[in-house]
Amino acid sequence: MHLIALENEPSSTLGGQELNLLEICQSLANRGHQVSLVYTKEGDLLQTYGQFCQDLIPVKRYQANRKNPLDMVKFAVDFFNDISPIKTTLDSIILSNEFSSVFWGYGLSTIKKIPLLSYLQLPGNSLRFKWRPGLSGVDKFIAVSQATKDRWVDFCGIDHQKIDVVYNGIDPPKFSPHSVDNHQQLSLRRDFKILGNRRVFSCLGRLNPNKGIEVLIKAFALLANHQPDICLLIAGNVILEPKKDSPEARINYLKFLKDMVDELGIKELVQFMGHVPNTPDLYRVSDVTIVPSIWPDPCPRVVLESLSTGTPVVGSRVGGIPEMMTGELSRYLVEPGSPEQLAEVLNQVANWRDDDPELGQRCRDHVLDNFSPKVMIDQMEMVLLRTINQYYQH
Repeated sequence: MHLIALENEPSSTLGGQELNLLEICQSLANRGHQVSLVYTKEGDLLQTYGQFCQDLIPVKRYQANRKNPLDMVKFAVDFFNDISPIKTTLDSIILSNEFSSVFWGYGLSTIKKIPLLSYLQLPGNSLRFKWRPGLSGVDKFIAVSQATKDRWVDFCGIDHQKIDVVYNGIDPPKFSPHSVDNHQQLSLRRDFKILGNRRVFSCLGRLNPNKGIEVLIKAFALLANHQPDICLLIAGNVILEPKKDSPEARINYLKFLKDMVDELGIKELVQFMGHVPNTPDLYRVSDVTIVPSIWPDPCPRVVLESLSTGTPVVGSRVGGIPEMMTGELSRYLVEPGSPEQLAEVLNQVANWRDDDPELGQRCRDHVLDNFSPKVMIDQMEMVLLRTINQYYQH
């Protein structure tokens, strides 16, 4: 099989979406498949792709201003120039990693006469209808959770039979608990500027209103009334919705969050850490990881990564998160947007190392049993190969 992956910016700083594609492509290459990466912006993951990809192909853009005829003409010229170096064979298939590249992928699929698969890592909504010319040309969809599939069916009218669900998988050795001695543990805590014996709560991911950061800050202020010796580590960069995003808007939103922390009187307890490259150590040094999303988060990697390191997660009952936190872990689900309920559950789980010291191992076992990376790649490979076979049978 020859996989042609369409990515915008292969960067580790943007979120789990980009990391998922990298792991899929790298794993398939390790199984002997050929991989070509098409991208619009250079990112820090490009060097890693270069280690296993057959081709790295930069293109100008995936979208045109459909209200501007001149831009549409220029887009068409750019498109034909960009696809000329893309080599295909009878076992080639296109994998679009985000809906914004689907129309471009549809054009490539039509001209090269190869199948197109769309990887649904964002929830569907009515706004996606503007991409229907591209979506209608997709041969197969893969959604990262049942909740994500349901939204694309309900809001975008996609036939449910065209969508398969493949859950994310996490690399267990990378995200392992790693037993450390007291000296190493103290060193880790110093690295993250954790004072004394404070209980550590962490939140990792894009800083964005949809991620529930404001709800988290309010909840943590309430929690501080019951758990005096605690701290909150917020890791991630501000990345806003495309129409609102700009360097100035990012600065203003971060200032807004810091002002909120100050006004609630918890400034000494909260760290804004920016992008943290070594996330496994941050999970390991944390007592609880919080995923306070208020949007239908499809299948956030942070949930699986934290659980795999043996750190419990308190997450919102929204999107694909309940599908990831089943069994006894479901008691750590909270209603999205409720600081009071979030604070209450955080208070219940805060002292788990003393009250239920085996919980960490049960968290890891949950990931090992249900979210194996091998199962993920097996299922992805099966869907891709089946889609190629069905395409040529028609």
